[in-house]
Amino acid sequence: MQANFSVYRKEPGAGSKAGRSTYTVELPEDATVIDALLKIRDEQDPTLGFRGSCLHGYCGDCTVRINGKAGFSCAVKVAPLAAKGGEIAVEPIRNMPVIKDLISDWDTFLWDKIDVIKPWLEPNGAASLDGEELIDDKVMAKVRQAMSCFYCGLCDEGCTVLPVDFKFVGPAALTKASRFLCDPRDHATAERLRILERPKGMWDCVHCFEASEHCPREIAPTERIIEMRDMAFKHGITNEKVARHHHSFANSVRNSGWLDEGRLAIESEGLTNIKGLMKLLPTAAKAVARGKAPIPFLHHKRPGADKIARIIEKAEAKEK
Repeated sequence: MQANFSVYRKEPGAGSKAGRSTYTVELPEDATVIDALLKIRDEQDPTLGFRGSCLHGYCGDCTVRINGKAGFSCAVKVAPLAAKGGEIAVEPIRNMPVIKDLISDWDTFLWDKIDVIKPWLEPNGAASLDGEELIDDKVMAKVRQAMSCFYCGLCDEGCTVLPVDFKFVGPAALTKASRFLCDPRDHATAERLRILERPKGMWDCVHCFEASEHCPREIAPTERIIEMRDMAFKHGITNEKVARHHHSFANSVRNSGWLDEGRLAIESEGLTNIKGLMKLLPTAAKAVARGKAPIPFLHHKRPGADKIARIIEKAEAKEK
């Protein structure tokens, strides 16, 4: 089988320009993309840089984009791609700084961010008399699911926040935090949540669910991030702007049956946060000019508001 490849190339250094190199290789019918990269490096171009470790689709070290779709180069077969004709494009995954060619900077992309969330267990000392800590298997199922993550980076690759703000901690690191937050043996829950609630943390997720869609292990990173937010509220960690936004939103709908947008903006910033309130003035001026400015705290009740209030109260009682 003959296959044509177009591979992303970039030399180290901030000033280097990216380009592409093309290769034609003979491969067996069961060859994978990393088999092709290995053959190119060994027989045609020893300068080609890429990563790979287990070669069995488990470690995630060889994650790249192949014809525009992210995946493991050791798990993607060449034959179906070659059958379509044309060149097979291989490039680094998105949202990750490139060091050289297909070798990306995993430290700034992932490991430095994981380090921030205290990626270790803080034992709570609760053990049985014989020194063993016996925990129901159902309780540990969620912990084991999170532990099945092998840090392939695909959830961060699909994240819609990282292209806008690379300092966002990202769904992979947040999934690692979830592993400890749902572990009954860990006692650092409140401390960990305070770390996660900082700017660039869990509140910066826009819950687009792309992280869950990209996860090959079905760990559901987005759902876990939402659970962590709920956990923060239950622990009384409400000093963040987003927490004020949450409470203002809920109170507005509870009291009137619909959203008081003017009040939401003010209460989200904080009534005592003069600097934050001043930042709202340009947006408020534009809204006034277009006749779309809501008048804060002068918000009438909608028909059926009492029914909506009862629904919210019932939901909150169920949560408790």
